[in-house]
Amino acid sequence: MLETILDHFQGSPLSLWGPFCILLLCGLGLPVPEDIILIAAGALGVLDDRPWIEVSLVMYAGVMGGDSMIFVAGRFFGAKLRAAPWFQRIFPSAKQEKVEALFEKHGSTGMFLGRFLPGLRAPIFFTAGSMRVSYWKFLFFDGFAALISVPAFVWLGHWLWTTFQDDIDQLNRTLSMTHEFSRWIVVLAALACAVIWLWSRRSKKKA
Repeated sequence: MLETILDHFQGSPLSLWGPFCILLLCGLGLPVPEDIILIAAGALGVLDDRPWIEVSLVMYAGVMGGDSMIFVAGRFFGAKLRAAPWFQRIFPSAKQEKVEALFEKHGSTGMFLGRFLPGLRAPIFFTAGSMRVSYWKFLFFDGFAALISVPAFVWLGHWLWTTFQDDIDQLNRTLSMTHEFSRWIVVLAALACAVIWLWSRRSKKKA
């Protein structure tokens, strides 16, 4: 998939805005791995001589836009969509129970954790909307999580292309090993979650 994106967007205005639009479409249900899009955006940044931080800012906007569409769909159409047979196939009862258990256990921080759970990410954001969670609270938790994941994967794409652009086979082999990198992202997320929890406890004690 990485090579396909590079072939289609390289050397055109879509090298930046193509991945951005795909990230928005992910919010409408496009079944494309978000992490690969971010890695591809980082590689395209190298090809176009764009700093990875600049690319990260644009991709961050795309990610938050896509997530917001999922949240808004849950807010306005949650009850109707849950009852639809086609929605039950996409979001079966077992997955709904997992999401509800996550919210019950972690509360609002479940939205933070959701960014690092690809199979549950969209259901978590949809459920948050249908549960009438404050949009600003959603933006805070999801936005904070995206500040960790988005730059990390864009930087990874930047590094992969800078290091292996002359050896695509090695690049693909290294890319297949990114699950280890993803683990470190989850570790960072867990640490950030612990910081949020400690901060919230301290705030409650002061209150």
